Amino acid sequence: FLYEERAMKWIDDHFRLHLQKLKYPYVDSHWNGWPSFWIETSEHIRNMFLSSVVVLFEHCINGLVLPVCYLVTRDDIYLNVCLYSEVGFMVYATIWIILSYVYNKDVTVEQMHRSVWPMLALHHISSLILCMGCIYLIETAPKDLICWVFLALLGLTSSLHYVGQILDFSPFAQANKPWLRMFAHIVCLCSQIGFRMIYWLRIVFMTTTQCLDEHGLQIATIVMIILLLFTAFNVDFVKFHYKATMGCWLKIQQGKSLVKPKDL
Repeated sequence: FLYEERAMKWIDDHFRLHLQKLKYPYVDSHWNGWPSFWIETSEHIRNMFLSSVVVLFEHCINGLVLPVCYLVTRDDIYLNVCLYSEVGFMVYATIWIILSYVYNKDVTVEQMHRSVWPMLALHHISSLILCMGCIYLIETAPKDLICWVFLALLGLTSSLHYVGQILDFSPFAQANKPWLRMFAHIVCLCSQIGFRMIYWLRIVFMTTTQCLDEHGLQIATIVMIILLLFTAFNVDFVKFHYKATMGCWLKIQQGKSLVKPKDL
């Protein structure tokens, strides 16, 4: 319960107040492991844990399985299901954000702090516009590139973020399994840098030039604005995971320094 309070305060300080040099709140040790893990976990953190599982499942289907199936088989059914499914999920998630504001109660899919709701809504609406644009212009849209956008934003990066969040709420967290958590941080950070920074530049260039050639300046401008918003999300995502990885490493080093040699 103390962890929930510290975690919510950190999210508010970071996203609403934009405070700098915040110390990330790590969950305390689960002394009895998995058998009592759920009992030891507060209600809101339980909701966030279950939410992470749900969103991870959606990301794996729409952001990994379906795009890979299209790239392997070239069957349009996989890409169509991916696009329509993502539109449905974004509409569903956005509606629950709106209802959370209406009823002043967190009923969002993500179960995040209120200060994150505006960013989530902007993200979902931007994703919705891109997906609906791809559906409307599917005959001339670069289908391979669409699949790689899904892979870069969902299947190979955001899914790993939610894996890390699940680990953080479980007996596989930093306090119990520091090296496992460190390994997960490194894999996630490398993926974020590779796909949300390096490969993302290629995606932005190819998408913009394709829209400019096929659909003119107006469509290209709208797409560029949305891609710039996602670029801002990407920068914040990479910064977060870099700080989280370094924080995990420092915690491991601090743990080593506290271990005293056995008396001879």
